[in-house]
Formats: sequence, structure tokens, C-alpha cells
Amino acid sequence: MNAEISSIKMILARVQMAGCAALIVVTALIGSTGLAQSQVGCPAPAAEFNGLNPNLGQLKNWLRAYRCSKYDLEVAEVIAEARAWIEQRAREVAKPAVVLDIDETSLSNWEQIYRNDFAFIRGGDCDKDADSACGQGAWELSARAVAIGPTLGLYNDAKARSIAVFFVTGRFDDSVRRAATEENLYRAGYRNWNGLFMRPQSTAGRSVAEYKATTRAGIESAGYSIIANIGDQDSDLMYGHAEKSFKVPNPFYFIP
Repeated sequence: MNAEISSIKMILARVQMAGCAALIVVTALIGSTGLAQSQVGCPAPAAEFNGLNPNLGQLKNWLRAYRCSKYDLEVAEVIAEARAWIEQRAREVAKPAVVLDIDETSLSNWEQIYRNDFAFIRGGDCDKDADSACGQGAWELSARAVAIGPTLGLYNDAKARSIAVFFVTGRFDDSVRRAATEENLYRAGYRNWNGLFMRPQSTAGRSVAEYKATTRAGIESAGYSIIANIGDQDSDLMYGHAEKSFKVPNPFYFIP
């Protein structure tokens, strides 16, 4: 862990030298600009369960109905709570920082989830044919995920208050995937983050929770106080190294 923390501190030093910590206030473009969450598949048919024993098809219909009706509101409620806490706590610490997960926290992959009918498909093309499956690797490289509006608003507000913001994602790191992830964040409206941490290939087989906690520890060792950690998975938030954690809903998939 000490070696990994030292590596994180070196990354932070390079980022700061490159000027990526400079403050640029960006207007959060929501809705008509295409940065709101995708409404593909909406409205959805009403979902009905057969007593206490729904089948898989009924569960998928329920997920579609939830995504089209309550999901956006429930995400916004969690982010509003986080935003209020950040605004209050940031005034009380010397180097406040916020950690954000990317997928289903900062960026929405609903277009891919809907196309794949909730299945995880590792390989395969992800072309413009909306009726075909969309492989995970190709989707990430397409850089087409849209911003989750409330998170983008929180991000811009934090940057305007000179609060450091770090992305810590479970996406595996390589030069091509990193470039695509950076492009996607930029396209979606995120600017001038203080660090983007992607999962090293060497952590394959280990829990995402362990990698993310170690990364947060490295950020803390660089002098930052992580006042808020926001994610959609329990593994985004486990093992501490944040004053307060906030979990947005994600009933679509699970990452241990």
C-alpha cells in the first residue's frame, strides 16, 4: 500500500505542475444541450409483478419503469444532500477535496445498459445500430456517455469554490482507455479536474473497494481532506478515507 500511495502522490504532483488544478468556472449545460441523462427507452411500459415471484422479464420492465420515472429524482436528492454538506464543510478545512466515481455517478451509461437489456457484454462492437448489443470496451472507447446533470452541477460548484475534485474510477488504466475517458468527461462538461485515477492492471483480481480506498488514502497523504466521497456502488465508498460518503442509486448492476 505504501508504494501505491507514493505513486498516487507523484501523479498528484505532476498534475499540479501541469496546471490542471487551475480554476475555470464552467456553466453547467443541462437538458437542451444533450448533457442531461439519456432518456433512451422512455417512457417505459408500466411494470407489474406477479405477487412475490416476478420473473426476469418483469424485473427488467420494473427497472425500465423506475429509470424513466423515479431514478433521476432520487439521484438528484442524494446529490443535493452532498452539495449542501460540501458547501458547509469546505469552509472549515484547509485543503478540501471531493472524490467522484465516474460510471453512473458522473456519467450515465443508460444508452448502453438499455441496448444490452441489462446484460454485461465484455467484447464486441458498439456501432450506431441501436438494436444491436454494445460491448463494454467499445462503449468506453466511444466516449458517448452523457453527464449526470446534478453531479455536473455539484462539480462546477465545487470548482467555483476552489475545492479540489478527483475522479476515482474502476475502469482499468491504459493509454487508449484513459484518453477516451478524459475525452468523455470533457465532452460531458467536466473541466479541470485535479486528478483522474484509473484502476491499474496490477489490481486485477482484487476488490475494487480496496483499490479505491488505497487511492483515497494517497490523496489524503498529499494533504487533502476528502470531505465527500460520492459513488453508486458500496465498493466506491467502503473502508473510509472520507469524512462523509454519499451513495446514488444504481439497481442496474453490481460491482464488488
